[in-house]
Amino acid sequence: MPFHHENLHVYPRMLAFNARVATWTDGWDTKHAIRDQLIRAASSMLENVAMASASHSSMRLRALDYSMGSSLECAACLDLACVKRLLDARTGLAEKLEVSQVARMLVGLRRSWSRLAHGVREDCGDYGAGDEWGDKRLEGADVLFHHETLDVYRLSIEVAKAFCASDAVSRLSRQEFRRLDELLTSMVLNIAEGNGRFSEADQARFLGTSHESAIKLAARLDLFAARNLVSQDEVGVWKAMLERIAAMTFAMITGRRRRGREW
Repeated sequence: MPFHHENLHVYPRMLAFNARVATWTDGWDTKHAIRDQLIRAASSMLENVAMASASHSSMRLRALDYSMGSSLECAACLDLACVKRLLDARTGLAEKLEVSQVARMLVGLRRSWSRLAHGVREDCGDYGAGDEWGDKRLEGADVLFHHETLDVYRLSIEVAKAFCASDAVSRLSRQEFRRLDELLTSMVLNIAEGNGRFSEADQARFLGTSHESAIKLAARLDLFAARNLVSQDEVGVWKAMLERIAAMTFAMITGRRRRGREW
């Protein structure tokens, strides 16, 4: 008897995406934190939709939410991979289009399962209907996900671009680069995933991780400046952006916690 998830239209698309991720990441330097994060996010997306299809309890929607959150993380990973030139822009856009289709299918699946007491069925009529996951572009031809419209996400990508363009960062040791890159990657990815979560508590939790990563990244930059690994002027520019990110994520966290208490 086949597993339920093998009957889902979204499942083979996830399998194919995971296979492509494995091919790309095999050639990426392990100093890039995005390598491990993309592998993990793609796997989580696949495994959690399988678990959701096998569950007949409240954990079904919870597992599906995990899968949906991982799809957003994959999209942010693709943005960073393009910034780092690990993927070319054309490939990155094509893969983000595919991930956006997967994400919309998961939303349709969630709606269908929310209405059904039993069974596993996909309601294709619901895919991409009427919200930020919909078929319409949100803001311009290059925007596929709601988090891409957020100033805080766009600014976090600008920080990533500045780091990648820095000669001083490129000269850091593997260990020093990796620590900086882990915090940068965490800051970016948690904005994307937190914004797409359904519960206010989950949103606040992921945004909180992004907020902490921005603060820790600023402290790490101070240390590098104190060791004369990066100039004070360059660190000052980055920290100004990080201060804005920390302020915006704090405001977003506060707003979600307030709405959660009101609810």
